[in-house]
Amino acid sequence: MAKVIAVRSLRHYFTRSMRFWSVVLFLLLLPATQAQDAPAPGTALGITRHMSIPLNGLLLFDQVASAWKWTFGNEPGGKVLLSDRENGILEGTARINFRSAILPGREESMGTIAYHVKFQIHAGECAAIVSSLVHTGNKNAHRRAVNMGQLMRNEDQVTHAIGMSHIFTVKLHAELRTLAETRINALLQNMEARIRADLED
Repeated sequence: MAKVIAVRSLRHYFTRSMRFWSVVLFLLLLPATQAQDAPAPGTALGITRHMSIPLNGLLLFDQVASAWKWTFGNEPGGKVLLSDRENGILEGTARINFRSAILPGREESMGTIAYHVKFQIHAGECAAIVSSLVHTGNKNAHRRAVNMGQLMRNEDQVTHAIGMSHIFTVKLHAELRTLAETRINALLQNMEARIRADLED
């Protein structure tokens, strides 16, 4: 009888211990889970645009593909990487030529901003997603090229550029970001305007 009681006591002890440590482990992991779900304070620059256009998926894809030729297709390095009419996906890449208008040492920072464009097309709507905006400096400069690399949404998370002070790094990044946003938004606006104009003809 004593052995039975002892076994039951041990089982009760281990059950309570496992429950206790399970709760402790859950509480320890909870902040990490929340941190993963929360957006990072510094994220890569991305540009999106949603277009509502009264066409079925296939016709809208044809319109987007046609408008590409007159917008992103005319940009430096503009080319289509994937054209999937059946699934409504069009992907491509292009770049923006850059030369700083406000900083000294413009020869080193002169270069390009390369980016990736993806269009997700469904009946009545098209989502444009621009990502991977990366600045590469002038490789032919007499001194070391200034490469900002991945452009960020804000200057707080800018990586210090080799060969430049932090102040000039922040100014250069702001200039690059403004140029990229202005040019790409203009291209997306022109694309949508061209599609809508074709519908009215």
